[in-house]
Amino acid sequence: HFNLSVLVSDAFMQAVQQDRPWPLRFRGVGAQQILSARALWQRLVRAAYDSAEPGVIFVDQVNRWNNLGYCETISATNPCGEVPLPAYGACDLGSVNLTRFVRDPFTPKARLHVNGIEACVQTAVRMLDNVYEVSHFPLPMQAQIGRASRRLGIGITGLADALAMRG
Repeated sequence: HFNLSVLVSDAFMQAVQQDRPWPLRFRGVGAQQILSARALWQRLVRAAYDSAEPGVIFVDQVNRWNNLGYCETISATNPCGEVPLPAYGACDLGSVNLTRFVRDPFTPKARLHVNGIEACVQTAVRMLDNVYEVSHFPLPMQAQIGRASRRLGIGITGLADALAMRG
């Protein structure tokens, strides 16, 4: 019961299109096995269709768009796949519960307190950034990379409930 993401390169997608063999390697070292790239892609797609896993990350495209590409190369993601990371990278995530910002719920006057959400997000960004300062990273390189890029993200939760509360 965990998320799994597979980094897919441009070279692999070309091999899929051309139905070429694909060597399975770990960090570019020695082929453990050689498979049909197309058959492997079809297995990945089938598994994603059947169980929503694995996620696929087109790593070369991510690196082309990485605004820190001048100083890092993306090689992984956080466990749920939302945040692309370099080696030893870290991210800090939080959520805003939208139901806390519905005023007069389940009435004709129900509304979303947008200014409250804005204030909450500003506080959350400050808090998440502060987490980098007080965290005890397991490895010195993780502390260095995490604090240098300070990746953070704020999502939402309670959207369906907030919409129901608004009618």
